[in-house]
Amino acid sequence: MKRVLLFLLLLVSLGTLAAQQSDDEKLALQYYKDKEYDKAIELFEKIQAKKPSSYIYYYYYNALLELERYGELEKLVKKQIKNFANVQRYKVDLGYVYERSGDNTKAEKQYQELLKNLQAKEYAVQELYSAFYSKLKIDYAIETIQKGRRLMNNPLLLSKELINLYQYQRQTDKVIEEVLLMVKDDDQQKFMDQAKTAIQNLLMDDEDNQKYNTVKVNLQKIIQKNPSNLSYLTLLYWVNQLHKEYGEAFVLAKAIDKRMKTECVKTYELACLAADNRDFPTAIEALEYIINLGDGVFNYNQARMKILDVRYSQLTSTSPVKLTEALRLMKDYQTVIDENGINSGSMEWIRKYAHLLAFYVNMPQEAIEVLNQAMNNTRDAKEKNQYKIDLADVQLYMGNVWDATLNYSQVDKDMPNDALGNEAKFKNAKLSFYIGEFEWAKSQLDVLSAATSKLVSNDAIYFSLLISDNLEEEEEDEDDEDTTYLLFEKTSTNLPLKKYAQADFLIFQNKDEQALIELDSVIILSPLGTLVDDALYQKALIYIKQKNYLGAEALLKQIEEKHGQELLGDDAVFKLAELYEYYLKDIPQAMEYYLKIMQNYSSSLYVVEARKHYRALRGDAIE
Repeated sequence: MKRVLLFLLLLVSLGTLAAQQSDDEKLALQYYKDKEYDKAIELFEKIQAKKPSSYIYYYYYNALLELERYGELEKLVKKQIKNFANVQRYKVDLGYVYERSGDNTKAEKQYQELLKNLQAKEYAVQELYSAFYSKLKIDYAIETIQKGRRLMNNPLLLSKELINLYQYQRQTDKVIEEVLLMVKDDDQQKFMDQAKTAIQNLLMDDEDNQKYNTVKVNLQKIIQKNPSNLSYLTLLYWVNQLHKEYGEAFVLAKAIDKRMKTECVKTYELACLAADNRDFPTAIEALEYIINLGDGVFNYNQARMKILDVRYSQLTSTSPVKLTEALRLMKDYQTVIDENGINSGSMEWIRKYAHLLAFYVNMPQEAIEVLNQAMNNTRDAKEKNQYKIDLADVQLYMGNVWDATLNYSQVDKDMPNDALGNEAKFKNAKLSFYIGEFEWAKSQLDVLSAATSKLVSNDAIYFSLLISDNLEEEEEDEDDEDTTYLLFEKTSTNLPLKKYAQADFLIFQNKDEQALIELDSVIILSPLGTLVDDALYQKALIYIKQKNYLGAEALLKQIEEKHGQELLGDDAVFKLAELYEYYLKDIPQAMEYYLKIMQNYSSSLYVVEARKHYRALRGDAIE
């Protein structure tokens, strides 16, 4: 019984002591937090004397360091080393005490002694590197890793850590050297992601592209010496993509395909990537390369079909269009349609073929015949209505307003709750806008503002606000009942809006030069009006098609600076980002403007797309 009581008393006393120590620790840490270092040191000394620990030691150490009590510091560290003889970081702490006290000779001797006695074990190298790094002794941290590599005969030991150290010192050449060493014998490419991350981090603050050019030149040199090294080829291929240099990437794609004995897989991938990034010449060159190899190549048929789409995208995003190019593409589409017939599988080719006929080679009647034949050849209601919308577009292009509005209305009626029906209603509202029936157009646009399709909804809201902000009441002319005046020939008190509508219609017809004249008229008629930013934006889009990129940049920046908080503010900023990304190839600027969308226009429709582009330009999405 006495033994039990004695045991219980011992437990109580130990609990009291533990509580006492816990209270001392809490109080000491609070003093430390409040920067009352003298009071904290008094308690730390008491706690550490009873039970040395690394946790309390470092608070104690830092408190003494703050007060520059180097004599006490030396005693504390030496005692910690005596208690934990195998822990290297305490020995680095001692060297740091000497250094801070001004005894650099003694500090150097301490650091060199640690390097001299470094063990050929990874954990020992890791520990000493970490200890030096924690004190920002970067040169010693680097030397630790390098000696560890020699001792262990492992040239890749702590590669990631060494790259980070070189990055900290801004030693671009050393970072690149380490990256190349990392992937030198990487047949399985297991270090490739790590190498890409290192280059990514290196290029984060590369405004003048100097680091990028250094990376590229170093990779090109080493590839010349080692042309069969797949890792070097893959890394440079990725670096070219990172800066949108698809022409150079195409050469590497061919080399990688040969090295891997794949049938133009990488080359086709590059062609698609270049097309997505609007480098149409490179995409076409890559696809023609595949096609010229003959139908024995795995993706020969894919390339034949893809090249038509790429050429179509190139043609429709260029102004002015070369008629010879349009005619050649039109004939190629005709050949494909003849080979495959008019059916559901050839629907996209038929639609593009008809569009080329009407809008680019001025053969609208032939386009109507093609679309009517396609409608007669399908029983699918959705396909038929899609062709009917295309037919209405051609009719509107020709100026056949009543035929166009009839077809748009039929699709709207047939598919009222479908995206296709919403598209038809929107196009019908735009038709009314073109011909100056602004109030009717607005009423239809207001209905569409609640459309399921976010894109249609936003476009409808934009045009509705554009009309309401610029609409003035007109006096009705009872004598004027001639509908031939519908297309922009009626006099109007809404002259700036009328001019803008006329410009928009000319853009629809691909008559860009005439549209620019009308847009300038809008600005001249109402230089302080609400249509100025709209006119500037449309001019910028035409300039991009005309490859007048600096002119487009100036207009978009004018919108950002003077109309940034208006309806087209986010459109202008996003278009600037695209301009820098795709055309001016200024990656840092592109990233800056995508970031502006995310930060300054958080409710914008472009936020998701801007985030995607930003991450891709940073390298996250490139494989």
